[in-house]
Amino acid sequence: MAQKGGRAGKDGEHMKDMGDLTGRVAVVTGGGGGIGAAVCETLAFHGAIVVPADIKPEQCKPVVERVEAAGGQAYAVEMNVMELESVKKAFQEVYDKFGRIDILVNIAGILSGDTIFEVTPEHWDKMLDINLRGIHFCCQSVIPYMEKSGGGSVVSVSSQAGQVGGWMGSVAYSASKGGILAITKGYARQCTAKYGIRFNDVAPGLIETPLTKERGDKPDGIPVGRLGTAQDVANAIYFLASDLSAFVDGATIDVNGGMFMRS
Repeated sequence: MAQKGGRAGKDGEHMKDMGDLTGRVAVVTGGGGGIGAAVCETLAFHGAIVVPADIKPEQCKPVVERVEAAGGQAYAVEMNVMELESVKKAFQEVYDKFGRIDILVNIAGILSGDTIFEVTPEHWDKMLDINLRGIHFCCQSVIPYMEKSGGGSVVSVSSQAGQVGGWMGSVAYSASKGGILAITKGYARQCTAKYGIRFNDVAPGLIETPLTKERGDKPDGIPVGRLGTAQDVANAIYFLASDLSAFVDGATIDVNGGMFMRS
């Protein structure tokens, strides 16, 4: 990368060039899931070498196959975000294979709809260990590799629930997602100037998934008039991962169709 924190546009540089990810290596935790798969395929479409990381890497095989069938390059790795050694091992494996890491997308997480009185200490610990602690240690562990590459971009997936307290998810889930907003700002404040790495997050609202279909969720209260899609989230993540967002740092992009609007 030419400049820390992403390459800023030069006179005459076209927007398409700033969005080009050719030669960059992107690790996507939870890369075998719906949003993770969409992110991998979107980043690969724009030229990135994508590395879906999952506790069950075999679940990433369909994503790898689709990326390769489209002419891209993908490589799955095993990563358990609850285990620091697993996180470190995965990043080292990626760096050993490709010689760089430029983008990290933190998607791995779990969801729960337990009520306040159903949340047990075990439930609370697991939710925050995966959704929050896992992101912290992924960010912490990837910094040395991105620094060697001259900078990079980290994008984490929070939730509208982390901003409004949730409406169907448990308080533990809302707390974990709200914590991601704080982690993003903390890393941006402490690491961007020093290491040339930008940290941002996206906060999806109601996204169409097997769970929302099962619940029969309707787009009531969403000005856009529909539920979001995995591709909607992937598009926002691509923007933050690329140099199109070179001057965006410590920010949250809401992907909720206008259901929640900031004042």
